[in-house]
Amino acid sequence: MTQLTRRGLVVGAGTAALAMPFISPARAATPISFRLDWSIYGSHAPFYLALEEKLFEKAGLDVSIGEGQGSATVAKIVGQGNDPIGFVDFTSTIRAVEQGIPLMAIGRVISNVMCIISHADAAVRAPKDLEGKVIAYAPSESTGQMMPALLQRASVDAGKVNVLNPATGAKNAVFLQRRADAIPANVNVQIAQLEEQGAKLHYFLFSDFGVEMMNNGLVANANWLQKNGDAAKAFVRVSLDAFNAAKANPDKAIDLLIKRLPHQARNKNVLRRQLELTFPSLETHATKGKPLGMMVEDDWRATQELLVKYGGLPKAVEPGKLYTNRFVEA
Repeated sequence: MTQLTRRGLVVGAGTAALAMPFISPARAATPISFRLDWSIYGSHAPFYLALEEKLFEKAGLDVSIGEGQGSATVAKIVGQGNDPIGFVDFTSTIRAVEQGIPLMAIGRVISNVMCIISHADAAVRAPKDLEGKVIAYAPSESTGQMMPALLQRASVDAGKVNVLNPATGAKNAVFLQRRADAIPANVNVQIAQLEEQGAKLHYFLFSDFGVEMMNNGLVANANWLQKNGDAAKAFVRVSLDAFNAAKANPDKAIDLLIKRLPHQARNKNVLRRQLELTFPSLETHATKGKPLGMMVEDDWRATQELLVKYGGLPKAVEPGKLYTNRFVEA
């Protein structure tokens, strides 16, 4: 009987290994917990499209998505590194960086969504029409904080505008009860909510009257970025591709969101309308003709100018400390 010694086994194994083609081990997907700015609304659908279509997975990413409790809170969570990337309002990003929180914007998505909503049968068509009217908003709201900018730039006598300050989250009800003639809001959120309640609306954008501000984008922990540049670039690419795919087929995007979150089926019409109203906000005047996600210094300076003058920001931050385009593919 032939006996196999330990030495023979080792040599034999080595020979076999040399004869076999080299096989590289599969690279593990990079885990990314991604935090949304708020509870689900239609603008979030592209991220779920990317998840359900396995676009993140094909890019070598293992992505999980969590809902947020406001951009200010999410900015802190991302700054602490608990979630490396968030969908954060850039005004909250600026405030956080000014306070020393390590954040970096890596892709602009939504801009200029602030609007004034009124009833269609008593339409407020321009800021000047607010004179003698009642407008309702909570003092802490970002749209409310920018009301003085809108009134000033449109030469409105602020003393003739009656302001009602309901509790946070109550302005929709106040408006529907017609206790207010108008409310400041975000075009991609409240319009669909009010329409679902049967309201016939008229609205105009703050940006139509010279008040332009960037809103939500992809914001990452700056320390995480230094070690995970490839993963960050893949995440940005997939996310922006998903927004383009959602624009091409919004019904599919909403269906895929609901597939992942079945309890949102009752909100399908609202989500679809919110997504539709998101698409016009995917570029600023300064980024027209540039790839989706690209940012320009002028927009950052303009947004900060408004925050310093009207929003209580102590001082502007150098734009180079706030954003980078190196993860956005030209």
